[in-house]
Amino acid sequence: MELSTVVGILVVIVVVALLLKLLGKAVSFAISVISVVAVVWLVVIGLRYLDERDIRDKFLDSNNLFVLQEDGNVITGFATGGNETPSVDSVEQLSKDESGLLDKYYKVVAVSKDALPEKTALMIDAAEQGDKLRLFQSYVENSLLEGDVTGNLVAEEKEGNISVYKETLAFRHGIREVLVP
Repeated sequence: MELSTVVGILVVIVVVALLLKLLGKAVSFAISVISVVAVVWLVVIGLRYLDERDIRDKFLDSNNLFVLQEDGNVITGFATGGNETPSVDSVEQLSKDESGLLDKYYKVVAVSKDALPEKTALMIDAAEQGDKLRLFQSYVENSLLEGDVTGNLVAEEKEGNISVYKETLAFRHGIREVLVP
């Protein structure tokens, strides 16, 4: 065998050994990254599951605030757990929560006036304040709180008809991303 053939074989062996060593480190790094991502993903899925269960278990039994808003201004609203009238003038107050209003309620649901059926919206425009409240309560009770409440919230949030405040994992990233598989 010639010297050049032996040197060529040795070079090939060294190159292959170096590639395997580098490839081994790359594979090890990739496995580490995949493991970290999988653990984070499992934690997020677990937290979302707990949040979903919490919403399904507590939403109907808790004190929630429903407000009807148009162009960021609150028209009327009511709390499900009592006869108190909410003291909020704009949706911006809800998102900033400077008054601590969100601490009083499990969830605050801002319903857009555009989401109401056309006749209901016209009646609210023409009604006195007390009648506006009764019309809005009727809409919420017959639309949002009827049947599968969570499904109704998902559908309305998906269409952009409601916004939910007191962000949790479900509502920070959109309720439909959490509750709909």
